[in-house]
Amino acid sequence: MKWEDLMSFTKDEDGNVTIFSVFMLVLILMITGASVDIMRFEAVRAKMQSTMDRAVLAATDLDQKQDPVAVVEDYMAKAGIIDVLADVHVEESANARTVAAWGTAEMNTIFLHMSGFDQMTAPSRSTAEEKISNVEISLVLDISGSMRFNNRIDKMRPAAQAFVNKVMTEDSNGVTTLSLVPFAGQVNPGDILFDYFRGKRPKIKNENNGWGNGDQDAPGNSLCSNNAENADEGAVDPSCSGDASTDAQTWKQAGFFSAWEQAISNVVFYFDTDGDDIYDVAHKIEGFPEGASRDADDFFQGAVAYLISNDSRLVHGDQFLGASIKGGTGKSKYFQVKGDENGHLSDQGPTKNKGKIPGSTYSYGNVNFDYWAQFYDGTTAEDREAEAAAEAEQETVEEININMPGSCIEVYSDEFATTDMPGSDDYVPHFNYWPFDPEVMDWGWCPGQDTAVQYYSSDRQHLVDFIGDMRMHDGTGTHYGMKYGLALLDPNNRDEVSHLISAGIVDARFEGRPIDWHDEETEKFIVLMTDGQTTEQYRPTDPRAAINGDVALQEQGSGSYNMLSSKSSNISQLMQQCDLARLKGVTVFTVAFETNAAAADDMRACASSESHFFHVQGDEIAEAFDTIARQINNLRLIQ
Repeated sequence: MKWEDLMSFTKDEDGNVTIFSVFMLVLILMITGASVDIMRFEAVRAKMQSTMDRAVLAATDLDQKQDPVAVVEDYMAKAGIIDVLADVHVEESANARTVAAWGTAEMNTIFLHMSGFDQMTAPSRSTAEEKISNVEISLVLDISGSMRFNNRIDKMRPAAQAFVNKVMTEDSNGVTTLSLVPFAGQVNPGDILFDYFRGKRPKIKNENNGWGNGDQDAPGNSLCSNNAENADEGAVDPSCSGDASTDAQTWKQAGFFSAWEQAISNVVFYFDTDGDDIYDVAHKIEGFPEGASRDADDFFQGAVAYLISNDSRLVHGDQFLGASIKGGTGKSKYFQVKGDENGHLSDQGPTKNKGKIPGSTYSYGNVNFDYWAQFYDGTTAEDREAEAAAEAEQETVEEININMPGSCIEVYSDEFATTDMPGSDDYVPHFNYWPFDPEVMDWGWCPGQDTAVQYYSSDRQHLVDFIGDMRMHDGTGTHYGMKYGLALLDPNNRDEVSHLISAGIVDARFEGRPIDWHDEETEKFIVLMTDGQTTEQYRPTDPRAAINGDVALQEQGSGSYNMLSSKSSNISQLMQQCDLARLKGVTVFTVAFETNAAAADDMRACASSESHFFHVQGDEIAEAFDTIARQINNLRLIQ
């Protein structure tokens, strides 16, 4: 080849683009193929990882009763990838379970083998832990009268019971405690803490009909039998003359009870077993025939003796305090016997005749009242006359607590700036403000002793049964419910817990609770449920008037009550407690159950965050409680 031809060849550029295009096409094919292989690899890896994540979460759940390894293997098998599972490791303790699973999948490449990669290995590892550390829960439930509308309480009960069952498992026993705080117009801390708070109950004084210290007017319809400064007024009152049932000089012949206007359906007899003159035991006799006496004075002695003989806790008639009567369309009324000084007229006291009572129920037909009457050793009318005469000669007169159905303590505005237990010793009077439905409610702004706070319980079944038996009361004191719920998480209130332990109310293993704020091994929760907005706080003008036990304040008229605090003030106090809870590291869940917008806004503002707030209708309340329980159980993916 000539030199000229060679130089011409080197300068010829024909075909260069084709060669470059071939190289680029090969490169594009390799990159595209690699992308396909990588996408296939990622699809395999994602399937493995997501399946393994679900498997270990299910296996870690402390409610899971199957073998954790078998659960993981079953998940992987159903996904068709059991062959990729290498191993499963399980660690368990009394209050925790950790499950780890790992494996690999080998995938043959389609395109990358041209680059020397014949296979790709997809690894997967997943670990989940459910750990029940020390958990303290305050479950604050609205039992106000409005819960009867639209069957709300019937929907709330099973939802709250399922919540208890979910958070209080066998594995959590000993590390999880739940305090149940029912609230209506107020919160009843129970008679044990009431006495510990030095609460002052209203007294019966034999010298002045039980009303005050002898220097005040008699309330309600007790004027005729009053021995205080207005006794002369009663002596000349036309209604107090000529009638043996009301005449101050002759009422003692009329007995303890008024004759009932209609046939009696049941009578509940109240007894005191610890000497504080507040009932601890209540037995019911029901099934009175139409022809039975309507005057309880004819049969109460035989009934009391019979009931004492059937209850080993009762040893003497002096433990009998009084009885409430139900019959026909009239409201139930309570009649004091021990220390009574207004004869057959009704008194303030417990009137519950439906639902669970702290005692037994007997049938009228099984009691021989005449036979048992001979064994009655309580105070008779003659004894009472003799005692009154003897006491008149003494400078001091024995005081007896009025047998009240509740033990609520007044909580004043400045106390909402702290997380302490209530600091006053003032008693919340016994009354209703709004209309009353005896079929589903018990009388009282303050819930009764059988609806008092349940403290630091680890007894799941007791709490489930308690929720099932709760009856509604008047008013909506949400700020009081929140106050008690937060106070029961405050370590500064350990003395109260120690007192409850010494009284046998709380298990001794919970000495030292509540645990310190912000303790790394402890989680504190409040779950607050309400169906309405916080209401005004009313109090009767005359807190000891017997009429307060029979007639709602609205029905008595505006002069019978005053306002202790306004709605806006009470909502502000609620928010103070919600803010304190957040400051102390307490997680607050709130459930607004069929509330209006304003009440829902209050609950939203109280919750720890928007995700901790639930506004639910109807059966949605069950889902809300279930979601909260699952979050409290702290099931989490940790790797």
